[in-house]
Formats: sequence, C-alpha cells, structure tokens
Amino acid sequence: MAIVKMKRLKALGMAADRQELLKRLRSLGCVEIRAPEDVPEDWDFLAPPGPKDLDRVNTQLQELEAALTVLKTHGAKGKGGLLTPRPQLAEAEFFDPDRYRSALAVARELNEDQRKLTAHQSQRAKLAAGMAALEPWLELPVPLDFEGTRQTRAWFVSVPKNQPRETVTEKLDAATELYDLTWCGADKESQYFFLLCHDSADEEVQSALLDAGCTRLNLKNWSGTAAECHRALEQELSELDGFIQGRQSDIQENMARQEDLQMALERARQDAELERSKLRLLDSESTFLLEGWLPAEREQTVTEVLNQYGMAFELSDPTQDEYDKVPIQLKNNPVTASMNPITEMYSMPAYDGVDPNPLMAPFFITFFGFMMNDMAYGLLMVLGTALYIKLARPKVGQRNFMMLFLLCGVSTFFWGALTGSFLGDFIPQLSQILGHPVELPHLFTPMDDTIMVMIGSLVLGVIQVFTGMAISVVEKFRHHDPLDALFDEISWWIILGSGAWAILGGGTPALVVLALGGAMLLVGGTRKNKGLGKITGAVGIIYNGVSGFFSDILSYVRLMALMLSGSVIASVFNTLGATFNSVIPFVLISLVGNALNLALNLLGCYVHTLRLQCLEFFGRFYKEGGKPFKPLAVDTNYVEVIKGGVKNG
Repeated sequence: MAIVKMKRLKALGMAADRQELLKRLRSLGCVEIRAPEDVPEDWDFLAPPGPKDLDRVNTQLQELEAALTVLKTHGAKGKGGLLTPRPQLAEAEFFDPDRYRSALAVARELNEDQRKLTAHQSQRAKLAAGMAALEPWLELPVPLDFEGTRQTRAWFVSVPKNQPRETVTEKLDAATELYDLTWCGADKESQYFFLLCHDSADEEVQSALLDAGCTRLNLKNWSGTAAECHRALEQELSELDGFIQGRQSDIQENMARQEDLQMALERARQDAELERSKLRLLDSESTFLLEGWLPAEREQTVTEVLNQYGMAFELSDPTQDEYDKVPIQLKNNPVTASMNPITEMYSMPAYDGVDPNPLMAPFFITFFGFMMNDMAYGLLMVLGTALYIKLARPKVGQRNFMMLFLLCGVSTFFWGALTGSFLGDFIPQLSQILGHPVELPHLFTPMDDTIMVMIGSLVLGVIQVFTGMAISVVEKFRHHDPLDALFDEISWWIILGSGAWAILGGGTPALVVLALGGAMLLVGGTRKNKGLGKITGAVGIIYNGVSGFFSDILSYVRLMALMLSGSVIASVFNTLGATFNSVIPFVLISLVGNALNLALNLLGCYVHTLRLQCLEFFGRFYKEGGKPFKPLAVDTNYVEVIKGGVKNG
C-alpha cells in the first residue's frame, strides 16, 4: 500500500537482438521505455529508427478493422453478453505467426469482396436508375436516338404531372397544325410525350412548349427503342445480381472467422505498441540504446533477461531532480486497489508523495454507504458486482471499479441495517396492507432523527479533515519541514482543542492556550511576508482561514442531505403504492420507484463522495502531478492472454 520504488534503466545491445528483446520485455510487462536523455555528444552515430515497420503494422491493423466492419455490416454479432468472459488464450498461441497470417489473409479477402460488392452495388444502382428512366417510354416504338427525318424534327418531352394535357395541346394548336403528339407514360413528378413536327414549324413548336412548361429531353445516349434498351438492362442487371450474390456468399462464409479476426486485431495492436516503443530507442548499424523505468522489485527478473542477450546495462535509483520524470505505480491490496480509478481520474501522486488509496478507502466506502443506507440496495450492489467480477473476468481497471461498488454495497447494507431501511419503508408498508404491521429493528431513522444524522455527518467530516491534517504533518516532517507543520496544522489543533477546553470551563489556562494557538497561526501565516504584507496576510488568515476551515466541515452536511433525499424518495413511492391498498399495485409501483431511486442515488452518492475526497481531503496533504506507469505489455480487449512462452513471428 505504497508508491512502488522505481529503477532507471540504461542498456546498450546488439541490433540483431533488438526485436526479440522487446518481445521478451513485452511479455514481462514491467519496463516502460522512454526516449533516451542526456546522450553523450560523441554518440551522434545513434539515431531514432524509421517508422517503416510501424507503418506496415498500422496498415495491417486498418485491414483487420475494416474486415471486422464488413462482417458487422453483414450482420455479424459479438458472442456472448455482458457476463460472458473473454476467451483465454496462451501467449504462445496468441502470438502464433501462422494464425495471424491466416487471419490477415481472410481480412484481405473480405475487404476485396466488399470492394467488389460496393462497386457492383453502385453499378446496379445506375442500371436501376436507367431502367426507371426508360419505363415511361416502353410503349413507344420509336428509337430513343431518333432525331427526325430530312423535313421533320423529333422531340422527347416532359411536362410537370400537374399540368393538364389539354393545356399542352392547346398551346401547340395555337402555334401550328404541322405536328403529331403521342402521350407515353408518367412517373411521380412528370408525364412524357413524343412530338414530331414539320421542319418549318420548329420555332413555333419550341415557343409553344416553353409556354406550356415543357422540357425537351436528350435521349441520344440510348440506342434503339426503350423496350430494347430496357431488356438489355434487365439482362445486365440479372448478371450483376449474380455477381453481388456471389460476393455476399463469400462474405457469409467468412462470418465464422470473426473471432480469429478479433484475435488478429488484438495481436496487431500489440505489435503496433511494440513498434511505437521501438521508435523511442536510438539505433546504429549494429547497436541500439534503450532507456526506461522498471519497478525495483522486478530488477532481478529484468536483469536476467538483459544478461541473456548480452546487454551492457545500468540500473540506478532516481535522484531528487528526476522525481518529476519517474512513472508512478501504486501497490495495493484488493480493497485499496479499488480506489485506483479515483486516483487515476484525479491525478497520480508525485513520486515523493503519499499513496492516497489506503487513506481514502475507509472514508469513501463509509460516506457512500452512509448516503445510500438501504439493505436492499446494498444487496443488489454486492450481488451484481460480485456476479460480474466472477463471470465476466473483467480487465484490471474494470475489476477495480466493480470492486469499489461491491465494497460500497457492503457499506450501504450496513448503514441500511442501522436505519432499518429495506427499499425504504417497503416492509412496514407491505405488512400494513397485509394486516400484520411489522417494524424492522433500527438504531435511528433519517427522517425521525435528522439532527442526529446532521451531527453524525459533521463528525465524519471532522474525522476526515483532521486525518488529512495529520497526514500533512507526517509528510512535512518526512520532508524536513517541521515549521510548516507547526504553523499550518498543529496551530489549528491547539486552537480547536483549547477552544473546546474553554467551552467546557477551562477558564484562564484554556484562553491562554487559545491565544497562543492564534498567535502561532498568525505568525506562521505571515512569516514570509514583509511590511504591510504582514497586516494584509494576517487579515486574510483570520477571514479566509477561519471561514474556510469551518466551511470545509459544513460541506459534509451533504452526507445528511443525500441520506434524507434517498429515504424520502423511497418512502414517497411506497406511500403512493400503498394508496391502492392492494399487494400487486403496491409492489409494482414500489419496485419501479425504488429502481429509479437506486439509479439516481448511485450517481449522486458517487459524485458527492468523490467531491469530498478530491476537494476537502486531498487538498490538505496530497502532492499530485505523477505520470502513470505504462510499461510495454500485452493489453487486450477481446481475449485474456495467459502468460507463457512467445512464439516468434
């Protein structure tokens, strides 16, 4: 339950061993590779390797992602559900080159099938559009590319569907008698006709058609009658449908390879990360330089691997000037590790700071349960998270988060037992309907003992604030800052302790100690100020220090507010259901209401508990700014890789 001690690694090896060494380090999963720093000037023969290999792996990664998208587009679904565990695979099998190449070949085949399918479907859409355009002219025996004879002009014309045909004929009759009009067909927007006119009446016909809102169509791209063109398109469309069906059949045959493609995608991601790590090395024609960090407890394991490859290396403890560069790894037990998601979300501690997880865990779990306080809610949280952890075998981060809610569920059940709450007042209300009133045993209830709940909230706040101050004192003494501890925290303890003593009748001695504590606070807070700054600093301490300290304590009243709100909402739904004076309506309304209350409280209690830790607790002692330790390791989503030998590939 502490920040893991780190070692800095500098190693020089042969270029021929580089790839295999990186794979061994990846299998160990305990070395974070960093770009070398402070390289001697006469080592200018070393340079970063090119991205050629990374580009190759990224291309394969994109091919695999595209292939899985193809399968998903054609109806492939992931196996199992929320509680289905990831399949387990030995590391040697996961990195099997033959299996990877086979999956990559399938991916390329799928992508090629999809490319052809897309092209065919695009062509089919064009053919279908062409056939739709021909349909109005199917009964016309005139070739579509017919332009007329030596003395006539041929027109293929469209007119809006809402335009009466009589209007068109009237306009033409008024212009000339030297024409012949054949109405053909229509679609949703237009109606179509064929017009043949004498060459001498061409201009009059054009003017009349324009007045009637007609549009001349250019069908010269077609050869033959509409019926002939339509039959040709039908034949081409039939052949194209055969091609499309064949491509779809090929894709369907590869549906069973979805899991192989997912495994290969995971493998490609691991290879891409390895290649990115390689870019942090420095290479020459025959050697390479590697720098990074590893946990001190893994020193022997890493040393054995480096010796196997004949590496020249140096392991050293970080100097104080390097603390801001040291990656942070927290070593916790299952209970305190459940706080990792919160710490990582806020900020990792500095290397010379303190691991907040074991300090925060009892408060976070207690506060959450205090606000939820319901036995049924607690049981649901415990059973749900335990079932998920057991069956789904989630990754470390998800497991820690589920473990956090499991522990909060235990706390919720405990506080619910103290308040006699089971789905609020579900059992008393149900027993009243059944005619046999029952009251669950309880130590107190939020709605009847509101003042006691408020006092309890403030007491919990005082305990956490004072714990944060105590940790700050220890840290300041550890970092050789006793004066800061004396003036910033111990002076407050003196003030608060002597104030309580005076209230309890301590008389003059208590007031003297209180004055001494106040003087220490003022002197300590202004000792670095000069001149007028001491006066303004003293005013700031009196106003901000006192008001800030007590406002921090009052922030914990939110514990009471959330406890009351959850109890009231549950009681309201139970009372609403009880108005029917029947078991079935009561149970249905109560369960629906409590489900909503549970969902609301899960979010509300988590957020408010988180706020108290980050603002009121961490602010008193926490030194943040650390960067999380990110070793080169096998980190997968679809599959759980079991450590073992690595097969080259």
